[in-house]
Amino acid sequence: MSQSAMQSSLPHLRYEKKFIAEGFSLAEVVARVRRHPAVFREAYPPRVVNNIYLDSPARWDYHAHINGAADRSKTRVRWYGPDRETADRPMLERKLKRGMVSGKEAHALPRFSIDGGCLHSQLGTAFDASPLPHMLRSALKHVEPALFNRFERLYFQSGDGQFRLTVDWGLQFASVACKGRQSIDLSPPARTLILELKFGLERAEEADAITNALPFRVARFSKYVAGIERVDG
Repeated sequence: MSQSAMQSSLPHLRYEKKFIAEGFSLAEVVARVRRHPAVFREAYPPRVVNNIYLDSPARWDYHAHINGAADRSKTRVRWYGPDRETADRPMLERKLKRGMVSGKEAHALPRFSIDGGCLHSQLGTAFDASPLPHMLRSALKHVEPALFNRFERLYFQSGDGQFRLTVDWGLQFASVACKGRQSIDLSPPARTLILELKFGLERAEEADAITNALPFRVARFSKYVAGIERVDG
């Protein structure tokens, strides 16, 4: 399939560039972002982001990422807010990567709780109650909960509204293996600060100027991969 054909099949196309802010505090990162020539300003209030990542028992998505596969995907259930035991207004999201281009599809799920039961069963009930596309529903039969993570996020947007920048910190992970009573036992917060620049395909030529004015290291970083390696060793 041609690159243009692959791109046309992806929803909500955009480029994403990630940065690691080594040696900077959160306050220093925010100050640098605010002084950026693109005039970044906060677009939304800060939020806590919760994710349950789904993968095959053999961890196909994990291995596709660490092996550098050009075409790969991630499937997760995401919700916002400080409550990690109850998923309020959760969304099932499937992120698709084709070379440098990313897309995402999202589907609303009913509210559910992590109340001591097996998370795999609770998610299955939520999926059954949702009007998911047939192909997606079939794909979900081959995955299982693989990781829980949460972090705090700040949202910025450039003065012209064409570039979004997020700052993530306080990243935590937990195993979701179903071993008797389900619980979310979080790791201590990581010190890593992660920035992500997101922009449409038509803005690719302008992105270098935005990137060059950020004093942070461009890096490949996957929260899912980092969490699997932390939790599963």
